[in-house]
Amino acid sequence: MKIRVLILLIFSFNYVLFSQNREGNSVSGTSDNETVLGSDHQFFYVKNGDYILKKNYKNILLDSFLFDKRYPHKSIKLVFQNDAPVIVSRGGGMVWEIQNDTFKRIDNSFDHKMTKQSTVFVHNDTIVKFGGYGYWSRRNFFTFFSEVNKEWEFYPINNKAHFPPGVSDVNSTYLNDNFYFSGGHKSDSRSPQNHTKNDNVWHFNFKEKQWTDLGIAKFAPSLKEHTLDIGNGCHLAKNEEFNNFIYDYKNNKISQVKGLNPTLGFNTGFVANDSLYYYRNNQLIGLSLADYLTTDLIEQGAMYVDTKALFADLTQFTGVALIILFIVVLFLYSKNRKRPRLSETGFRFNRVHYPLSKNELMILNLILYNKRVESKTLLKNIYDTGLSVAQNNRRKIEIVESLNQKVSSVMGVKNFINSKKSLKDQRMLIYYSNFRTEFIL
Repeated sequence: MKIRVLILLIFSFNYVLFSQNREGNSVSGTSDNETVLGSDHQFFYVKNGDYILKKNYKNILLDSFLFDKRYPHKSIKLVFQNDAPVIVSRGGGMVWEIQNDTFKRIDNSFDHKMTKQSTVFVHNDTIVKFGGYGYWSRRNFFTFFSEVNKEWEFYPINNKAHFPPGVSDVNSTYLNDNFYFSGGHKSDSRSPQNHTKNDNVWHFNFKEKQWTDLGIAKFAPSLKEHTLDIGNGCHLAKNEEFNNFIYDYKNNKISQVKGLNPTLGFNTGFVANDSLYYYRNNQLIGLSLADYLTTDLIEQGAMYVDTKALFADLTQFTGVALIILFIVVLFLYSKNRKRPRLSETGFRFNRVHYPLSKNELMILNLILYNKRVESKTLLKNIYDTGLSVAQNNRRKIEIVESLNQKVSSVMGVKNFINSKKSLKDQRMLIYYSNFRTEFIL
């Protein structure tokens, strides 16, 4: 106890000499020996050598706990389970919690190194791990730390749903039974030693225990881009051009943040109590995010191509298109049934049959299948050898007039058959119809 009190006095003295609480100043990176591991609304925890320091937001040292310094800050994750800080290995199965003045291991697992760069978070006061890399492969499933046997167990989900690829080092956020991730790396199936970028945004609902592929991300994070989980399903990001953005996974929106100091380093920052904090060299700088996240946002569009909404819209569009197509086909079918068409003994119009004589039917066929028919062609097809030429000519005229009257009357047109003199021989008539395309042949 005396040693612990002495350590507290040393850190407090260091704070009095060197700490400053300034708001709005620029702070760049920090070493692994002094790194913020996690925070809640009351305290934040700093890894410093062999110790983890507990501080409040006045940067006052409240307590310190021994911790194995062999584990760099990138290989561990500090989360809060039942409001108590717990340290979890991102690469193995180790779990530490506070016992007296030390973070001590409570797991019955080992450092298997199969989940490097995994994502660790708390769901319903249960520590959950997703993804991670090890042994030339990446994970696409959840495990949870069992409080009963102090080991990691497989988290069962709906096997009928889509599964994401195995990934590591993703950008993720958890909000009210919903887990989202984007970016990161996935293994190359043909060459496991290599990896490719994950381009899709995925969502897991813990109530339904089901994955959903939300679609291809419309943003392309670079290696120089830094992101920070700011809660409510959102990330604050700064790209290599020092532009700041809000990635809203829940509402599928990207918004640019105006007015935020572009030199602020997100790699040393953390968010608590609606404020953005930076900690370095025992200095804590706070900046309220309230104004920047409400009035200084310029919406840039969707964050990802929402395949679910796209599919719903496509389904709706397809349904409407099929209905319209069905109506059009039905209309054309009904219209075609009403159109005149030839039969073996006459023609049908509007579903009614009208008989014709043999010669009338022969002339009607010639008129319909030819744009122009010479008078001698008609005469040749109806010629009666028992009659004279003059009688056959008169008979031809009578048949044409009779046919013209019948068809014109049925179709409601003035003259179905018209005639004109041939340009080659003024003595010859040419017969034609302007309504021949009305017939279905």
